[in-house]
Amino acid sequence: MMLQRLVRVLLRVAAGAILLLGVGSGLVPREVVEAATSASPVHAGCYQLRPGACKIHVEPFTINLSPGQKLVRFRLVAVPVGGGAATTIYDFRPDLSNPLPREGNTITPSLVAKDYAATCGRTYSIVLQGQGVGDSALLTLGSTDQFTCPQGTPAQFLPMLLK
Repeated sequence: MMLQRLVRVLLRVAAGAILLLGVGSGLVPREVVEAATSASPVHAGCYQLRPGACKIHVEPFTINLSPGQKLVRFRLVAVPVGGGAATTIYDFRPDLSNPLPREGNTITPSLVAKDYAATCGRTYSIVLQGQGVGDSALLTLGSTDQFTCPQGTPAQFLPMLLK
């Protein structure tokens, strides 16, 4: 497991070095390297709504597009740590006849729901993926570190209320 991780890191470093050398020498056009879409930091965490029911809370974020670009889509993905399938918890597409942003280069989505169902006691990471008109596919725009949803009973968290 550690060896596989080390190999992946070394491959990414090597690919990055090759890409930088290619851009510096003019072999790879700079436009190919620069994505049309980026984002502000992504912040999220988990809380226990009631025993056995947890929710992931995602703080507001901003998606930045290159000048003249429009948003194709974005999504939030919950990635369980230690196995299990990643789950798209929010998938957004703008109106085709009225794409975003209407003006400027940034979009701050007003999420329909900022809290998403989660399994108590499970560890997650949240990934923001997005795609602008100038991007060929979804890009990872940001992600959180791992966090674990709490697990327990109100007696463990709020002992004063039970007296």
